[in-house]
Formats: sequence, C-alpha cells, structure tokens
Amino acid sequence: MGRIEELIVIKFGGSVITDKSRPLSLNLGALDSLSKILSMHHSRKVIVHGGGSFGHYYAKLAGLNTRCKSVEDVNQVAVIRKSMLELNTYVIKSLSSYGLNPYTITPFYWSKNLNSLKSFLHKLLSQNICPVFFGDVIPCTKGFKILSGDDISYSLCRLLKPSRMIFCISVDGIFSSSKMEGPIVRELDPKIVKSIVAKESFLDVTGGIARKIKIAYKISKLGVDVFFVNGFKPDDFLKALNGEYGVGTCMRGIR
Repeated sequence: MGRIEELIVIKFGGSVITDKSRPLSLNLGALDSLSKILSMHHSRKVIVHGGGSFGHYYAKLAGLNTRCKSVEDVNQVAVIRKSMLELNTYVIKSLSSYGLNPYTITPFYWSKNLNSLKSFLHKLLSQNICPVFFGDVIPCTKGFKILSGDDISYSLCRLLKPSRMIFCISVDGIFSSSKMEGPIVRELDPKIVKSIVAKESFLDVTGGIARKIKIAYKISKLGVDVFFVNGFKPDDFLKALNGEYGVGTCMRGIR
C-alpha cells in the first residue's frame, strides 16, 4: 500500500493537554480546542498524545525513562499504565464529542509487528476512523521502559509516510535561544539540529524539546514536513494542518 493522500500525524503534547506543574491535572479547554480544530479539517488523521502530568508524573517517581531499567516495585508500573489509560479516556471522549471516531491502539498490539499495524491502520483510515496512540510503559529485557509518544510518532511516519507531522507544544515554536526567549526559528535547518540546546522540563522523562527536534530530523529524512506549533493557538494549529509555512517552526522534509 502506498501513501494515503493528505494523511496527517498529530502529537498532542502533554504540556498542552495537561498542566505539568500539577499532578493528574487535565487541561480540558486546550484538549477540546485541538479536537474542534481537527474536526474542521478534511484530512485523515492519526493522533498521538503524551503523558503530561499523568504518565510523566508517575514515571518520574518510579525512576523510569526511555532506557530499559529494573523496577523494584512493579506496582509503580501498573500505576503509570493506569494513569495513561485515564488520560487516554479523556482524549477519546473529547475527540468523540467532535465526531472524529477515535480508536485507541496500545503498544501491546503493534510494537512487535509493524507490517501488521500498517495494514490495520489503512483499514481504519479508509473507514474514516481516527487511530489514537499514547506514550506508555512497556516491558523490556531488564525490566521496563517508557515508550514515548515522540518515538511512536516517528514509527508512524516511517510506516505511513504522511503529508506532514505536527507537534502541538506549549510555546510558539523553537526558540533561537536556549533560554526560551527571543525570536522563533521559522525554518529549522536539519544541518544544525545537533547544535541546538533547549531548556528541559524537570517533569519530562522522555527528553523534552531537544529530543523532539532530533526526532523531527529523523522524520524529515523520510521526506515528511514537520511543524512545531503552539497547541494553545487554534489559528496556528489550523494553518499547520493546512501545511502553511511561516507558522510556528517548520523542518521541511528532505526530498
């Protein structure tokens, strides 16, 4: 199967749909705003959402990140998963309320068989169903690790070759300064990715904005345009959905 026309992968950042400064705090207004804008755009969509103050909070307490680590108290793993399922329920409810027909797919069903996932996703998308993924805690050789929403986004882009990938973040784009101030970089040159140093959030266990930029570079090498836009600004999000350059930060696909 080839490229699905006008397919867009969107990552709802945890810093947008939750309040990362307060554990288990949903930002329903922001979530509903994203869902509303998506419902206004005629394209096929695959959604990924982060953990924010739900999964990230408990992963931090358990000392887990994207590297495989042993866990003394496996109840911590169960709690991380429970919190992510809780957040996913809110996301699904919001998407459903705007007629987007969401369908959650967890790592259990796809992490070992990407070819099977590709066929499955094409079937869902052809029926106007919106697949939804989320960052999760999964078993690994020596214990458990966090499978981040950003890594899932890359896997989906590699699998589906969408028209574009959009990261909805809590700021207007990528700043030229590591102090998160000054002008926004409108066009991010893939050649300077390694030199970028970004401010990290204490609560973020999956690498923050710097890792997102590196993953964006990997996605751009697939020939996919990548946008970083402010998820709190509906107009910017809609422009990114339309593929308009000059909004947020864009890393153009290398073709």
